[in-house]
Amino acid sequence: KAAGHIVLLDNLDEFRVQHLSNIPWSYATAKESHPLLFQKIADAAIKRQNEFNPQGVANFLWAYATNGQIDQHLFSSLAPSVEILLSSCNTQELANVAWAYAVANVAAPSVFNYAFINVCLEKEDEFIIKSLCQLRQWQLWQEELKSSVRLPPSLQKKCYEAFISRGPGPSLLQDDVTAELFSIGLQPEKGKLTERGYRLDALVDVNGNKIGIEVDGPFHFVGRKPAGTTILKHRQITNLEGIRVASIPYWEWEELGMDSGKKQIYLRLLLG
Repeated sequence: KAAGHIVLLDNLDEFRVQHLSNIPWSYATAKESHPLLFQKIADAAIKRQNEFNPQGVANFLWAYATNGQIDQHLFSSLAPSVEILLSSCNTQELANVAWAYAVANVAAPSVFNYAFINVCLEKEDEFIIKSLCQLRQWQLWQEELKSSVRLPPSLQKKCYEAFISRGPGPSLLQDDVTAELFSIGLQPEKGKLTERGYRLDALVDVNGNKIGIEVDGPFHFVGRKPAGTTILKHRQITNLEGIRVASIPYWEWEELGMDSGKKQIYLRLLLG
C-alpha cells in the first residue's frame, strides 16, 4: 500500500534523500519487486543526486542492481556524483558501486579509472571476502568492456582466490537434474570451475558444444525475474568463457513432478 501511495505522488520532494536510498534497499534486501516504485524513486534521485553521501549512493545503486532493475539512464546520470564521492567511500561502498555498475553494464570511465584503482589500492588490506568477490566481477566486467583498467596483481590475486573459495554445495534439485542428464546420455561435469573462476552447476558437451547448466533456485530470482547476481554470472560466462548458459528455473523443474520422462524431454528441448 505504501509503495502504491508513493507511486501516485506528484513528486518526492518531501522525502529525505536517505529515504530515496533506504526504500529500494529494503525492497532489494527482501527480494521484492516493484518496478513502478523503483522508476519513481530513480527519477527523484537523479534530480537530487548532489545530496547523496557515499553510503547512500552505494546502497542505492546496489539495490537497483541486486533487484535486476537495470536502468541505464539512472546509472549514467549518477556517474558524476559517484565520481565525486568515490574517494570518501569505504571498502564495502567501493565494492558495491563497482559491482552495481558491472551488473548494469553501463560503462563509466569517469568513475572507473586509475583514480579508482588507487583508492582500492590504498584500502587493499581492508576488503572482506564478499567485497573481494564483487571486485573480481568488476574486473571481469572491465575485460568484457576491453578496458585497460586493471587492479594491481596483488589485489587481483586476492579477489580471484576469494571468488573461487565460495559457493554452496549441490542441492537436491541440482542432483535430480544431474541424474536426468545422465539418463539422456550426457556426461555432466558437476560443479565445474571455469577459467574465470565461476562455478557452473554442471557442464555438458552436446554435439561438440559446451553448455553450462545452471539450476537456479529462489535465491537467483526476484519474483520470477533474474536477480542481479544471476544476470551478471550468466552474461559473463557467455561473453568471456564462450559457454552458452542453459538456466533451469526451479519452478519449471518442480512443475514436472516425479515424471522422469517429462524431465528428459524438458532437458532435450532446453539443450537443443
